[in-house]
Amino acid sequence: MESLDVNSPKNHPLYSPYGDLERAAIEEWPAALDVQLLREAYERGENIMQKLQMSGLALTRSQIIEISYDIQAGSYSSWASDNPSVIAQYGQNIFQMCAPHLREGDCLLDCGAGELTSLSALSQCLPASMQLYAFDLSLSRIRAGLAYAASEMRHDLFANLHAFVAEMVAIPLADASMDVVITMHALEPNHGRELQLLTELLRVTRRKLLLFEPSWEHATPAIKERMQQHGYVRNLPDWIAQAGGRLLSVTPLVHPINPMNPTYCFVVEPLAIDKMLQPLDSQDHNFICPRSRVPMESFPGYWWSAERGWLYPVVHGVPCLRRHHAVLMSRP
Repeated sequence: MESLDVNSPKNHPLYSPYGDLERAAIEEWPAALDVQLLREAYERGENIMQKLQMSGLALTRSQIIEISYDIQAGSYSSWASDNPSVIAQYGQNIFQMCAPHLREGDCLLDCGAGELTSLSALSQCLPASMQLYAFDLSLSRIRAGLAYAASEMRHDLFANLHAFVAEMVAIPLADASMDVVITMHALEPNHGRELQLLTELLRVTRRKLLLFEPSWEHATPAIKERMQQHGYVRNLPDWIAQAGGRLLSVTPLVHPINPMNPTYCFVVEPLAIDKMLQPLDSQDHNFICPRSRVPMESFPGYWWSAERGWLYPVVHGVPCLRRHHAVLMSRP
């Protein structure tokens, strides 16, 4: 009998022949994390991200970002409701950049959509018969966003909105399944993960990837200092090329919401142009398992991959499709 080589990757308990997505380690939450104390600190006006960084808890950068945004769920939609003219102008500015790249009937994906405030504003200008997809790390923010979008998004597009919880590093959608993919300051806090995230964004992009993000190359010294302080992305043109994209243009928005954090539109085309020539099947717009990338089916209360056995719950109508949401169910 052949002896077991415990040092071989194939004998690791998390080994999978399907690749790193399946065997990726899932981040654990520290037992000492106290959400109630964080809520109280937020109500006092404390900076939650800085508080978590100094807490001594064993938190990763992505966990700190997630907790910080989840704790303030509802604040963005509340601000948008109080400033309708500002958010409407922002939506119009975004549309002006998107318009040359959109067609009727397109599938548009908003990655890191937060509370759907920007997408709701953008919806007022979009062509008819579009399918909107939007996800965020935070279930709390997506739920707050759906409440906001119910009244503020254009009604015909709200009826075609597919909102879900997911990670930008493991988007639960098939390759080249979204005609146009956008981010609106969602890449922003992810310095150090630019290549990983851009590679995944380009994977699901069929025609164009539009990044509405800060630009390190165009920033003043004061803005660069702020970007460094907050861990913002840098050198996007270089990372786009390495990720397999062709940068077509970089254009500033005329009316940024925050002058100290100006928005630039990076228009990117996947180098694999043959993607856009491949016909899409209706099944290509179903969710795939974020761990194994195999297709899933919808059932009452969950999405399930019969092939690999992973189940993902639907909470208050929102599919929760992050890798750590998976529950093993080998039989229906």
